[in-house]
Amino acid sequence: MKKNFIRWIDLFDRIILGHPLITIICFLCMIAFFGYHARDFKIDASAETLLNENDKDLLYWRTICKRYGVKDFIVITYKPYNIDLFSPQALSDISGIGNEIKNRIKSVENVVSILNVPLIETAKRMHIKDLINNIPTLETPGIDIELAKEEFKNSPLYKNLLVSPQLDATALQVIFKPNKKYDELLDKRDKLVQKKYSEGLNKKEKEEYKRLSKKIRLYLDQIRDQRHKDIETIRAIVSKYSKHAKIILGGLPVIADDLIRFIHNDLKVFGLGVFIFMLLALGFSFRKPRWIILPMLCCGFSVIVMMGILGIFDWEVTVISSNFISLQLILTMAIAIHLIVRYEEFHSQDPEMPNRTLIRNTIQDKFTPCLYTTLTTIAGFSSLLLCNIKPVRTFGWMMSAGLMVSLILTFIFFPAEVMLLRKVPPLEKKKT
Repeated sequence: MKKNFIRWIDLFDRIILGHPLITIICFLCMIAFFGYHARDFKIDASAETLLNENDKDLLYWRTICKRYGVKDFIVITYKPYNIDLFSPQALSDISGIGNEIKNRIKSVENVVSILNVPLIETAKRMHIKDLINNIPTLETPGIDIELAKEEFKNSPLYKNLLVSPQLDATALQVIFKPNKKYDELLDKRDKLVQKKYSEGLNKKEKEEYKRLSKKIRLYLDQIRDQRHKDIETIRAIVSKYSKHAKIILGGLPVIADDLIRFIHNDLKVFGLGVFIFMLLALGFSFRKPRWIILPMLCCGFSVIVMMGILGIFDWEVTVISSNFISLQLILTMAIAIHLIVRYEEFHSQDPEMPNRTLIRNTIQDKFTPCLYTTLTTIAGFSSLLLCNIKPVRTFGWMMSAGLMVSLILTFIFFPAEVMLLRKVPPLEKKKT
């Protein structure tokens, strides 16, 4: 075992330490490759990434949606300031919001509000002939507002659904047009999923399943991007009416869009926080630019490669797995610090030792402990693979892969780069 390890170190010495410049050039080409694919790194909050494909509740929900024609929608709540909900000003605002949304957003099928829902109590007072082409609504000329108020207040169809019990707030339901092609693909795949977990799939069905999953992912990306644009447009529209009322957006598409936005913000905030912490910790501990820059580069390259791998394999980050970047930065820095400390210890013991020998001894001394540390950490994250919650299981895979990436990249880039740097005096030990 020891002889094999020595052979591995000799091979490492000949290739990496013997040709550091070529190693760095090849390394940077690899970083460029994964950096290119990192543009496919995505964040998602849909059922595709948050739930198992054979989740009974998810399949039941899709069956209900198909049976009753349930469509995607968002809800806009409107609560006017200091004026009656049925005043001309409030009704004008509600009408303006609805009309502008329908005119500006092509993917919107309809906007349901108190202005266009049928008034049953008023209809009872009308002749049957008049109801054929003219079902009464609040927009009907000469409508009895007081009678309409009573209906909204007492009707089980509208109370607590379309209006509040106090009639001081209302909701607008923005209904989106269905994507028929996406729904057809989803229906076909769901049938294969049910068969997959009941009796299994043959070779042809497995290929069809993969093809459908790939197409669904493409359509889902398009729908998600379009829905984000639609929600941003709706936010811009309602902001013009926020002077007269308190307006809030809700609904599953809004929640999913907000989750993605929160994850983006968290990545920026926590990423910046970890970066500053690492900078201060390395600067305070080592006080040498090389021992600050090198670990930071190792951390940055590890994250880029991992993001590229996720992009290549189409693994999407969720609200649970979004913290993998911060964790990978910290764990990569730990490996780099182990190498720096051991290098400086060897250097202090023998300041005349050649740089190549210093690096070889450091790698030989620290590879096994770092490998075991990484493997035990991977074992911890691998326990998440036993979880039946999809994003938790995916997080376990991401961290396990990320740790191996960090170990391999650090043990290639760090020694090769140190070989190219001029040897400097060792760190002075602090007097106690």
